[in-house]
Amino acid sequence: MKQFILLVLLAFPAGIFGQIHRDSIANRLVTIAEAQLGTPYKWATSNPGVSFDCSGFTSYVYGSFDITDCHSSKGYGNLGTKISLSQAQPGDCMIFSGTAPGSTTIGHVGIVVENNEDGLKFIHCSSSSKHYGVVITDYYNSGYPKRFMQVRRLF
Repeated sequence: MKQFILLVLLAFPAGIFGQIHRDSIANRLVTIAEAQLGTPYKWATSNPGVSFDCSGFTSYVYGSFDITDCHSSKGYGNLGTKISLSQAQPGDCMIFSGTAPGSTTIGHVGIVVENNEDGLKFIHCSSSSKHYGVVITDYYNSGYPKRFMQVRRLF
């Protein structure tokens, strides 16, 4: 048995086990986030199944894994590691400017659900009348690219 374990460890690059663990957390994190689909938006709340604002939603989801309990969209700009949009993976935090034209300050956050050949989708709690509450948005087929600021890897 020891030889088998050693053989397995030698056969795979060291980072693959970390990626497998990250993928497992990301899948569970996305499942928790998707369980809140349809929950209405309400400013300054983080009440699962009742109401969220954007950072209340991300705080609830990430907090379920003790990743962070940040309750401010601006606060997410200082967490984890900044990565490129092309490197975004499920579970990463997407950060956007506010809705005011020309805004350069963080005003909205969401969580990557997928980034593959089908596109990039993220889940967030939106105050927009077009897609109100916790929704999944197709990034490239939305207005969010104009507001995109950065992606942060938090775990």
